[in-house]
Amino acid sequence: MNLETIYQRSPAVVQNLLCSLYGLRLNRRRYSPAYLRLEAEVVARDQWPAAQLAEFCTKRLQTMVMHAATTTPYYRRLFADLGLDPSGIRTAADLQALPILEKQTVQRNLGEFHSEAAESMGCSTVHTSGTTGTGLIFPMTLAAEQEQWAVWWRYRQRFGIDRTTWYAHFYGKSVVPLHQDKPPFWRINQPGRQIFFSGYHMTDRNLPAYIEELNRRQPPWIQGYPSLLALLASFMLNGKCQLAYRPRVLTIGAESLLPHQKQVIEQAFGAPCRQHYGMTEAVANISECPEGRLHIDEDFGLVELIPDGDNSAKIIATGYTNLAFPLLRYDTGDVAELESPGIRCPCGRAGRLIKSIDGRVEDYVVTPDGRRIGRMDHVFKDMVNILESQVFQETPGAVVFRVVKGDWYTQQDEELLLHEARKRLGDEIRITVDYVAELERSSRGKLRFVISRIKNAHISS
Repeated sequence: MNLETIYQRSPAVVQNLLCSLYGLRLNRRRYSPAYLRLEAEVVARDQWPAAQLAEFCTKRLQTMVMHAATTTPYYRRLFADLGLDPSGIRTAADLQALPILEKQTVQRNLGEFHSEAAESMGCSTVHTSGTTGTGLIFPMTLAAEQEQWAVWWRYRQRFGIDRTTWYAHFYGKSVVPLHQDKPPFWRINQPGRQIFFSGYHMTDRNLPAYIEELNRRQPPWIQGYPSLLALLASFMLNGKCQLAYRPRVLTIGAESLLPHQKQVIEQAFGAPCRQHYGMTEAVANISECPEGRLHIDEDFGLVELIPDGDNSAKIIATGYTNLAFPLLRYDTGDVAELESPGIRCPCGRAGRLIKSIDGRVEDYVVTPDGRRIGRMDHVFKDMVNILESQVFQETPGAVVFRVVKGDWYTQQDEELLLHEARKRLGDEIRITVDYVAELERSSRGKLRFVISRIKNAHISS
C-alpha cells in the first residue's frame, strides 16, 4: 500500500497531520539559513536602479550560456552545429543566434538537457504539464528552487504578507477524498500556514461550508486559481452566502486572470486581486506591483517578447537559476499583451511592463453531480509520453481526452491517464481517450486545453 492510498483511507485528523508533516519537510528544505540570506538579496534587487539591474542580468546570462554549452550534451552539440563560440554570447541580442526551443524538443531529448554537473548540486525532481498538457520531469537544484521561492515571496511581501501569514489555498491538490460528501472539505498544513480547500467539492450544496470556514478562521490572505476563486465569488454575489470579514489581498496564479474574473473576485471579497506569472521550468517570472502593473522580474530570467500580431508578443525565456537543467530561448507557449510605449510605473521598479498575459484559459469540466472542475493539468503531470492533450466535453455525463501520443507511449500510459482522471472526476462520469495526429490551435498558435459545450461551464465569458 503506497502513501497516497494510506492518505486517502485515513480520517481527516490523520490527513491534517500528514499535510503538516509534508509541509514541515518542505519548509526545512526551502527555508534554510542560506535561503534567508538569499531572500534578503532578492528583495533588495527589487529596488535596484536600471543600470545596476542590467549589469547583473548580463552576467547571469553569460554564466548560464557557458554552463549550458560546456556541461549539457544538447547545447554542446547545438553550439558545434551552429559554429558558435558560447563566450561570444554576451547580450540578449547575441542570444538570438540560437533557435527558439520548443517544449516537444525538450521532451524528446530530456536526458540531453541534464547538466553533467547536476549530481554534485543537490537536486530534486520536479514535474510539470504546462500549457499543452505535455509532461516534463527534470532535475532542479536546491539553489534554483530557493531562488524561485524567494522571488515569489518578494512579490507577496509587496502586499504585506510573508511566510508567517495564514492563508486559504484554492488549488488543484487532491487533499480531500473525492467520495467525501460532508465537511470538512479542507485540510491544514500547520508549518506552511495553509488551509487547503478542495477544488473538487465546490458545488452549490457544499460552498456554504467553505464560506463558513473562511469566516471562522478569517485568513488575511487567499490564494488560488482564478477559476476557483471566481466560482466562489459568483456564489457569494448571488446572495447565497456572504463573507463576514475582508481579507487583505487575494493572489492568483497558474491561469490567466480574465477581466470579468478580477471584477467578481474583488467585488465579492472586498479586497484587491493581484497576479503573478511563473512556471515550474523556472525560466521567467512576471509579477504585479501595488500600483496594479505587471513587471517582468528581470533578475530571474531573460524574457524575450517576440512580436506576434497586434500589440502582442510570444514569451520566450531563458532561465538564470537552474544549472541542472538549462533552457535557453524556451518557448513558454504564452503570449503577452504589450504595454503602451513610454509608460512608466509610479512604483519605481526597473522591470519592463506588460499589460496582460494570455496564458492558460480553460473551461470547467462538469461532473454528473454538478461539480465544476477547473485546471485539469494535474492529470498530466507525469505523462512524459504524451506530446499534447486536450479535454473535450459536450454533456456532464462524459468527457473525452484527446491525446497526441509520443513515440514511447504504451497501454500503461493510458492506464495512468485514466487513473489520474478518475481521482479528480470520480467514477460516475464516462471517460474516453481519443488518439489524434494533432490538435487544433488558435490563430496565435495557442491550444485551448479544456473545451466545453455545456452551458455555464465557460470561463472566458
